[in-house]
Amino acid sequence: MRKAFAAGLAAVALAALAPSAQALKIEDVPGIGVDTGRFNLPINCAITMPDLGGIKVFDLATNVDVQGVVTTHLGPGQEFWLTQGSGAITFPAWLTGLGGFVGINRADAVISKLEIGASSASPPVVNVTDPPQTIKDIEIKAGQELTVGLPLQGTFDVGPYTAPQSGKVTMSFEQAVAHVTLKAAWGPQIKIDAHCTPTAGNALLTVAVGGPQGQPPSKIHDQPLNFPPVAPGYVDGIINAPYRCSFGGDSLDVGIAVGGTFPLSVPRGGQFSFTKASGALTIPKATVNKLLDMGFTGSFSGRVTELNLVVEGGMPEVQNVAADIAIPPTPLVRDRDIVVSLPATGTLTAGPFVPKAGASTLAIRLGDAAAELTLNGSTLLPVTCGEPAVPVYLLENEVI
Repeated sequence: MRKAFAAGLAAVALAALAPSAQALKIEDVPGIGVDTGRFNLPINCAITMPDLGGIKVFDLATNVDVQGVVTTHLGPGQEFWLTQGSGAITFPAWLTGLGGFVGINRADAVISKLEIGASSASPPVVNVTDPPQTIKDIEIKAGQELTVGLPLQGTFDVGPYTAPQSGKVTMSFEQAVAHVTLKAAWGPQIKIDAHCTPTAGNALLTVAVGGPQGQPPSKIHDQPLNFPPVAPGYVDGIINAPYRCSFGGDSLDVGIAVGGTFPLSVPRGGQFSFTKASGALTIPKATVNKLLDMGFTGSFSGRVTELNLVVEGGMPEVQNVAADIAIPPTPLVRDRDIVVSLPATGTLTAGPFVPKAGASTLAIRLGDAAAELTLNGSTLLPVTCGEPAVPVYLLENEVI
């Protein structure tokens, strides 16, 4: 899933991890055409007291942690959802510490708004908590962070949205509204309202629109979401883009996945790189069967020579992040998908990327790719893959 919740950063200059770091795990790679991600967005919550006429008592800086799944591209007028969604807001330890002075140890919360926008789509905004969601008897421990999550069970689907006829759709966090009753063990209650908005840009991810009319609704489920907690202002994502590749002249379908951690906004005059950057090659069973029918048996191996990232609004305009990546010996088994981590161990270098002067956003999409495969122990098969027919964006971040 690949831009989910922008946040302000004073400066970013991240380098790729050392080669000993963990490669992309096969079990974490989503299906072809699927984008998965976990996002941590810094937000500001205006805290008001309804019993005092709605007067604002203070602003609370905190963060919202959200994860979900969406398609890598949309057809004109296609219906779609953000699926497998979940979210949580973390309140700082100092706030619970203040509550501890007056004996507050429980809270009830009613979440009346959690709005996710989709630019150029219809409707432009969906409220996930319609009807409002109630959480009873949240335990508060003085001096410890308090995390409140939704949904209480399972996950939520956000939608349906309808894509425009062309262009692209940027999904975004718009706002959240919570009504909280703080309860003390000795009886008193304090009611507060929290109106939370992003502190910088609010873009989650960007999905391009293209291809034929009349594509079926996109509502994706049963995808891996095994992301560890992410620092505020960052996203941890994996996207598996559909490619049409020439295998020695025969045109076959594959998926090329890219994963990593990156900031959700870009400082003007600064730079950023992906961390934990790695990839995977997915060969669906239909392509495996075609290779077997072409006379290739046993296993294959080889080297990836090219995977270009195309940068819009930044420099370099093109970066090859896989100039010499070994593909380990892998068996071809009829009617079975193949997923190969690239590199098999370690990580890739992706970046640094620098915004162009005057750019309001910096976007990175997947470009063309190439490899050399050895099949049947000796046959050298060149593979070339053009950029996906509908652009696949890794990110589109606000320049601040």
